[in-house]
Amino acid sequence: MTKTKKLFFDYGGLIANYDFNRETLFRAHRLALGYLNSLNGHKINLTQLAKAHEQTIKTYLTAREKDSSEWRMNKIMRLLLSNLGLNGVPVSGVSEIYKQNDHDSTPYPDTKGVLTELAKNRTLGIISNLPHDSLIYELKSAELLDLFETVTVSFEVGVRKPHLKIYQEALRRAKVTPAESFFISHDKEEVRGARKFGIESLLVKSIKEVIGAV
Repeated sequence: MTKTKKLFFDYGGLIANYDFNRETLFRAHRLALGYLNSLNGHKINLTQLAKAHEQTIKTYLTAREKDSSEWRMNKIMRLLLSNLGLNGVPVSGVSEIYKQNDHDSTPYPDTKGVLTELAKNRTLGIISNLPHDSLIYELKSAELLDLFETVTVSFEVGVRKPHLKIYQEALRRAKVTPAESFFISHDKEEVRGARKFGIESLLVKSIKEVIGAV
């Protein structure tokens, strides 16, 4: 029965509106530029940084599309620094700037109410595609993190949904079998991937649809 199963949710597009756009990206660029130029007298301009970042993301996406592999943020930023000719710059500072500032993430209006209601009788988890752990801070800020027993992110596993390995790892952490699990997403491919692994799944347009459906 569905009502006895652990519920796994997608994050961006279901729990929160994850908005990565030109404005948020250039916000991160400007902060990164100030940081980089404060180190050892570097003189990088915004055009150089934007071009290097575009080249970096193109390489990252090309690799990702081949086999659903996921890079860690430090790997992405290490390539960015290399493209700028700044191989000696510590990668952690740049990674933090982009991780925290290259997007906006806001829970949908119904998110907290739905999840709080479900968590009264169900165990909840998240399976998300991200190269970093910004969602942990975002969930904590929105007072949602404690509602989830497990959070599994693609950068930790090395692959993205719909690769079977990320579902397998999420279930391993939760100590449940596919038959004891239920996955919910707004993405058709992610739902198909979960079903291939034997996980009952639900495709929804909004989190409101979950109440009464599981």
